[in-house]
Amino acid sequence: MQNYIENSIARFVHILRHLGIQVSILETITSLQALALVDILNRHHVKMALSATMVKNRDQQEIFDQAFESFFVAPEIKKEQEQVWEEKQAEGQRLLEEAETDLAYKGETLDLTEKEKLYYAQLPEEEKRKIREYLSASSVPDDRYDRFKPTLEYQVRGSLRYWKQRLGEAEDYHHLGDPEMDDPVIASIVDELSEDSSILYEDMKRIGERDLPKVTNMLKRLSRKLATMISRRYRMSKKAVKLDLRRSIKANVRYGGAIFKLHYKQKRIQKPKVLLICDVSGSMSRYAAFVIQFIYGLSAVMKNIESFIFAEELEHVSAFFDTRQPFEDTMVKLIGKSRIWGKGTNMGNALYALREQYPLLLTSNTVVIIVSDTKTLEIDFAEDELIKLKRSVKDILWLNTLPQDEWKNVPSVQKFKRYSQMYECYTLAHLERIIRTQFLR
Repeated sequence: MQNYIENSIARFVHILRHLGIQVSILETITSLQALALVDILNRHHVKMALSATMVKNRDQQEIFDQAFESFFVAPEIKKEQEQVWEEKQAEGQRLLEEAETDLAYKGETLDLTEKEKLYYAQLPEEEKRKIREYLSASSVPDDRYDRFKPTLEYQVRGSLRYWKQRLGEAEDYHHLGDPEMDDPVIASIVDELSEDSSILYEDMKRIGERDLPKVTNMLKRLSRKLATMISRRYRMSKKAVKLDLRRSIKANVRYGGAIFKLHYKQKRIQKPKVLLICDVSGSMSRYAAFVIQFIYGLSAVMKNIESFIFAEELEHVSAFFDTRQPFEDTMVKLIGKSRIWGKGTNMGNALYALREQYPLLLTSNTVVIIVSDTKTLEIDFAEDELIKLKRSVKDILWLNTLPQDEWKNVPSVQKFKRYSQMYECYTLAHLERIIRTQFLR
């Protein structure tokens, strides 16, 4: 019985970790100790004991509750979970094999990703037929095949990307072949409870009105995650953590250099100074609406964040988030009062205005986050201003709403990424990954 409980808790922790709740080994051991103090046959007692030892904040509680109710179920339900997962995996494997057969040229499979092959397999039959006919009609002598193959692959990828934009994301088989997901019960629960993949991986500009409540909840969680980020610097302390040699010497000058009194320093928790600049030009306005919603949530839990929007000019919008009105009212007011929303882009003008009008915000402790597809008038002017901004701040993170496979064909991307850490960011999944890997490390 004891081993069964320990194994179940280990599997449950595995689920929580995949859902974003970090449970340490020590917390796992503590949860087992807590279970020894309650009635193990009382479902409510077990749930409260595990929640008390594993959940850190209110945002995690809902995820924990859903995971608990899905995992601790009757054996027959677990059997159904296994069966559903195995059927989905088998279907994914069948689709992959079908795609590999179809997407071949002269018997050799094209060099496409597994995700691209699965997307092809789920296209309407008419569209798959067109791609197959294109491959059949393409013919070059064998001695030129190696040079022609990359072009062929590029054309097929372009066609798949076109239909992805028109039809949206296909059904996700993202656990296919994942060794960490070899437990069908764990995999099926994680797949069921993970953020709705049809939204999480959807291009933000195509998210519909009916999904906005889910998006709002996701953005709230993301903003709270980012708000927990800490940076550290030393401060005076009575606690002997690390010797502060400079202050110790200064304090003992009166004793002729003999060290009688020691001063120490320790690391101080300090929230980051963030400056966010969001492109609200015509091509970016849909993305901007979600990013501003993210700022709205972030400003509720962080005081030291400054927010700007830009198109032809720059506008300081931090004040809109200080009133704590409902987000919908905030957006109506912001768009109504903005003189630039939906206009053309001149990033050089915006960065120049930032540097000239708000110099006190640009410090060695400031992280600047730019949200833009990089497309702008006067690219060279924008590049010069970006260089000057880079010299004044700690770092520049660029969230680029263009798919990364398009970057090589966009001159502005090639210029601007030299002076910033540039990330692909046109879905909520991209935003979550950037926050998790860049800020919460």
